[in-house]
Amino acid sequence: MKTFARPIDLGRLSRAAAAIGLCALVAACGGGGGGGGASLPIVTTPAATTTTTTTTTTTPSSGATPAASTADSNVVAISVDTGPAGATGQVNIPYVKVTICTPNSTSACQTIDHVILDTGSEGLRLVSSALTNRAALPQQMDSSGNPYAECAQFASGFTWGSVRTASISVGGETAASVPVQIIGDPDIAAVPASCGSAGAAQDTVASFGGNGLLGVSVFRQDCGSACAAAAIAGTYYSCPGNTNCTPAKIPVTQQVSNPVPFFAADNNGVLVQMPAIAAGGATNPTGTLVFGIGTRSNNALGNAKAYATNGQGSLSTTVDGSTYGDSFIDSGSNFLYFDLATLAACSQNGFQGFYCPASTTTLNGTVTGSNGSTGSFTFGIANAVNALNANPSATAFSNIGAQIDSAGSFDYGLPFFYGRNVFTAIEDASTPAGNGPYFGF
Repeated sequence: MKTFARPIDLGRLSRAAAAIGLCALVAACGGGGGGGGASLPIVTTPAATTTTTTTTTTTPSSGATPAASTADSNVVAISVDTGPAGATGQVNIPYVKVTICTPNSTSACQTIDHVILDTGSEGLRLVSSALTNRAALPQQMDSSGNPYAECAQFASGFTWGSVRTASISVGGETAASVPVQIIGDPDIAAVPASCGSAGAAQDTVASFGGNGLLGVSVFRQDCGSACAAAAIAGTYYSCPGNTNCTPAKIPVTQQVSNPVPFFAADNNGVLVQMPAIAAGGATNPTGTLVFGIGTRSNNALGNAKAYATNGQGSLSTTVDGSTYGDSFIDSGSNFLYFDLATLAACSQNGFQGFYCPASTTTLNGTVTGSNGSTGSFTFGIANAVNALNANPSATAFSNIGAQIDSAGSFDYGLPFFYGRNVFTAIEDASTPAGNGPYFGF
C-alpha cells in the first residue's frame, strides 16, 4: 500500500492503498508502498458463478535462506486467510499479530491480530474499533499543544485519525515509543474538506480489510522532510481544541514511522518468506516475517541479489517489451498490477480491470535497480474469472493480474512473494549487501 511519495506528489498519493481492502470488486485494485511509487487498493473475491477448469502457472524459488522458525525472537507468523470478522472474503492479504502498549509499559498492552503486512508503506495504522486502550496512547502535539491528525489518501478513499504514541512489539522485537495512526479515532476532530474530498472514508474493519496495517517499507517515515518543511493539505493537520483541523508542518520525529528502525536489534530491514502455492490457488497458507538482514543465521541474504531503489523507492522493470520505471515490491498489493496491451482484459461484470487471457500466459521480466543490479524472472497470468470461480474457497493465488492506473508502474504484489524470500532494506541502514534502501530476492 503506497502512501506518501518523496517528494509529495498528489498523483501518487491518490493511488495509495492496496494493502487495506479499500475497494470493492467493481474495479481491480492493488496496494503500494509509502515513500514513493504507486499503489492501489485491495480486491475482495467475487462469489463463484460458474465452475471452470483451473489454469496453471509456476512461481520460481529464489533458493535463499531456509524458512525461519517462529520460535526465534525476530520472527512472526504471516497468515493469508479470509481476514477478521467483518472483513471476510479477502484474497492474498498477509496478516500478522502486533502488540501495542502505553509507551514504556509492559502491562497496559493489547495484542491485535489480522494486521495487514505491507512492505510498501511506513508505520502502524490501527482501526480505532479494534482497540481497547486507545486513550492510554498519548496524542502527538504541535508546539502550541494542539493534537496532530493525519489524512492518508488512497485510490478509493482515505483514512483519517489521530497521531498517537505507542510501544510496538512484533514477535520478540519491540520499538519503545513510535508515532502511530489511529484510524477513525472518535477523540479527534471531524474530517477536513481537503482530506474528505479523496473519496469514501475507510475507517472500519470491514472497509479497511483488517484491524490495521503494519508498514515496513524501505523508508523510515511516511512523509519525511517534505511534511517537516511545509504544511501540505491531505497529509498532516493540527487540530486546536480538536476542532477545525488545518494542514500543518510536522517534525520528522512525530510522523507515523516504520517501527523496525526503532528496534534495539535486527533493525536494518525485514525478510518476508512465503511458500510456493499451487497454480489453482491455496487456502490459508502461512509464511514468516523475519526482522533484520544478515543479523542472524535466519535472515542471511544467501544468494539473493540487492536491487537498490531510487529516491521514490522504485525499481525499473521490463516485461514483454514494455518498461515500467516506477516498479515497487509491495506485499500490501493483493495481485500483480501493470498495464500490458497484449493481455486480454476481463469483460464479465464484476471482473473489469482484471486480466482474462484465453489460457495462462507466461511472461518474462527483467528488474533493474538503481545500483545497476539486474535479474530475470518468469511469471504466469491466468484467466481471473476461471481461477477465482474454480476455487472460491482459496485465499491465495499466485497468477492473477490486474491493470494499474499508471502506465509506467509495475506493482509486484503478494503473488510475487510466493516461493521467494524477499528482503526490504531500510534507507541508510547498514547490511551485508550495502546500505539501504533496496529490495533483495
